[in-house]
Amino acid sequence: MGLPLVLFAFGDTGFNVGILYMVSTTILHYTLGIMILNFGKSPLEVFKLPLIYSAILGILFSVSGWRMPTAVERGVLSLGEASIPTMTFALGYKLSEVTLSNVERSFLFGGLRVGLGFIFGIVLVKLLRLDGVVASVVILQSAMPPAVFNFVLAEKYKQNSQIVASIIMAGTLISIATTPIIIAYLIG
Repeated sequence: MGLPLVLFAFGDTGFNVGILYMVSTTILHYTLGIMILNFGKSPLEVFKLPLIYSAILGILFSVSGWRMPTAVERGVLSLGEASIPTMTFALGYKLSEVTLSNVERSFLFGGLRVGLGFIFGIVLVKLLRLDGVVASVVILQSAMPPAVFNFVLAEKYKQNSQIVASIIMAGTLISIATTPIIIAYLIG
């Protein structure tokens, strides 16, 4: 949900920053998060995930200045342009299957995710002395509701996926009110 909003609010420059933010947080989720979810079961589980290797390869290719052949690059760019509508559709589809349970707890944790994320974004911007579009993207991305992939991870690692889905739904509902306010604050 964050990338389409970043593209809407901050254009291509913000979108590129949003991708870097997303890759960084995804690496954290798929390493530290999986270690926590899978604690004591399989310490090497993290190394079975192709996402980690693809993120590292992407960073290495970017830093090295290596360019893909034109035909491959055009294909990858076309897939990339389709990713935003596809992610938005997948989010809507997944949320249509979710039912709210433990309503108070779901809204509490969903609200904490959005509120503490916003505060974390501001603190991170101050600590790293970021400004402009970069700072705005970090704050907006940090204030997004819980991502749907948390449900997928909870399901895969046999955690309580129904409560996770409920928290995602509550956080998404909360973000309907908070996101426009945050974007207005960041643009204004």
